[in-house]
Amino acid sequence: MLNKNKTWKREIAMALLGFIFYLGFIGDIAVLEVVIWPFMLYVGAAYGMEWASKQTTLTTQRYE
Repeated sequence: MLNKNKTWKREIAMALLGFIFYLGFIGDIAVLEVVIWPFMLYVGAAYGMEWASKQTTLTTQRYE
């Protein structure tokens, strides 16, 4: 059964990385220069959120 809490952030991040590699492969450098920063920021945030939620208590601790 499917997990109803799935956010698909890592899968989208991998698709964006694939698109970046595709742009580099076909040689469309002008478009690559425009999309590399927003895409890589999203990829870093997606994997950073996974790391923080699974290996630290940063997302579960309460500050009072």
